[in-house]
This record gives sequence, structure tokens and C-alpha cells, in this order.
Amino acid sequence: MIATIQSQLPASADQIWRSLQRTESFRYITRGLLGFQGMDDWPEHFAEGMEIETRLFFFHAVPGWTHRLRVVRIDHARRELESEEGGGLVRKWNHRIAVEPLGEDRCLYTDEINIDAGWLTPAVWAYAHAFYRYRQQRWRQLAKEPAVATQRGDDGSA
Repeated sequence: MIATIQSQLPASADQIWRSLQRTESFRYITRGLLGFQGMDDWPEHFAEGMEIETRLFFFHAVPGWTHRLRVVRIDHARRELESEEGGGLVRKWNHRIAVEPLGEDRCLYTDEINIDAGWLTPAVWAYAHAFYRYRQQRWRQLAKEPAVATQRGDDGSA
């Protein structure tokens, strides 16, 4: 079952694309709902082929299951990142993020999640909608931060 959630963000597609590759941005957009054991040891940037195994903490306090995340594709030209994830009740949580320009200072941000949790799939799908709406609301906040507008890329480009 696929969940697709989209938002317009008040920043350029390039600014959001650079920011979403940073694990610190991931920490910011999930803060409040989900914490990750050992996140301080994660690399600074997501990279193709990167694999993380972490224990989830709902609301940063309620222990969850061990979650596996593998970044399978980063396409800089199309501004897309794909991961294969799963753990606990969730057999498959494959996630595609796309950032499309809508002008100089606006972009369309899309989360598309392909979910398989057996007979619990409809409930997990509903959770995904709530979780990603929250994340995108946090993206809208982050997009307004001056740091997002001035972040430099890995290659030193603005």
C-alpha cells in the first residue's frame, strides 16, 4: 500500500535538496515524534549505499523495534532519494523523496512510502500519513530558517 504526501515549501528546490541530505535535518523533522538510538554516531550526510540499524523511540521515550534503513539511490539531477527500510511490525517501508522546483523560492516536496506490514498495513499506512504530515510541517518550519538558505553543498557550492 502506497502513501503519498506532498507539500509546497518556501525555499528553493536546491536549498531543500541540500538540507534533506543532512542527518541533522532528519533529526529536526522527526523530533517530537520519533527518536533514534545512536543517531549522534550517524554520518553527517546520507549517502548511496549507507546502511543504518537503529532502535526507534516513539516520542523519544517509548522503546520501539530495531529499524533498518538502507539508502539505495540518490539522484542529484532529479533531486530524489530512495531508501529501503523495515523492522518490527513493518516488513517493508520503502521511501522515495522528491524535490521539484516551483519557482526561485518555492518547491514541491513529496514523500512516497510503499508499506507492507501484513494485516496491519492499513493501520501502518494511516500512521505514515500522520507521521509524514508532521514531518512536512517541520520541513516548512525548517525551510524558513536562515541556515537552510545559506547551507553549502558537500562540494562547497552554495
